[in-house]
Amino acid sequence: MNSSPSAPLAGIRVVVTRPAAQAEGLVRAYQEAGATVVRLPLLAVMPPEDPAPLDAAAARLADFSWVALTSANAVRALLPRVEHWPDTTRLAAVGGATAAALEEHGLKAHLVPAQGDAEHLAQELLQHLAPDDQVLLPQAADARPTLEQALRAAQVPVSAVTAYDKRLPPQAAAQAEELFLDSPLGWVTFTSPRIARSFAELLGGAWPSRRNELRAASIGPVTSTALRELGVEPAAEAARPSDDELVAATVAAVSAAGGGGELEASEDSEAPTAGANQSGETRGTV
Repeated sequence: MNSSPSAPLAGIRVVVTRPAAQAEGLVRAYQEAGATVVRLPLLAVMPPEDPAPLDAAAARLADFSWVALTSANAVRALLPRVEHWPDTTRLAAVGGATAAALEEHGLKAHLVPAQGDAEHLAQELLQHLAPDDQVLLPQAADARPTLEQALRAAQVPVSAVTAYDKRLPPQAAAQAEELFLDSPLGWVTFTSPRIARSFAELLGGAWPSRRNELRAASIGPVTSTALRELGVEPAAEAARPSDDELVAATVAAVSAAGGGGELEASEDSEAPTAGANQSGETRGTV
């Protein structure tokens, strides 16, 4: 995609690290702002090692008053296992992207917190729970325990099941080496703590000496905390966890710095994609 010289991110390379099947919306948003986008997926979403608990939970959805979903991936892991959604089982989604994933399956979230994180989801969900309500929590294998712990602390019966797992794609190391061997790290998106840690691991022993080259675009406070733990202060943080807000934060940071980060390659065409045949269409954290 060619970008106008007047576009706010013209001449800026942005490396998008979302899973391949979830990157398209963010890629498009950066391209529309004029950036040259390179895809470097640092997570592959996988089925759980043992799918039996998720299958069992899906088979008895009517036993639960609420299902709390903390990612679009959880929606896509659970819903194909459900033949009919019980009328008595309500849905809580952590944010707009997760709610949008539900709508793709013809369902509407009954509760979406104003701020899209587990802490605020727990706070608002607790206000809606009756004494005997049971909550199903389908989540990633490495999910933060925040939501489950908050509900259990309030004596809410919770069934937490692993809905999906995440792995570093096998081609990621070779793609990263090719991409960063002869150029600064520059702008890189981070949409989960797991992706932040994976990126640092890819750099290996070079990470301490090269992390100052990084301009990290963070999807929100939890991911920013993970970046700081790795010794990186985010250059931009989305006001809300969405594609548009992440791009807006990047634009604001580039503007505040007076531009910069120009590509050494031609600005007339998109940079070669790290890993071809990668597409997707979801938004939101992973």
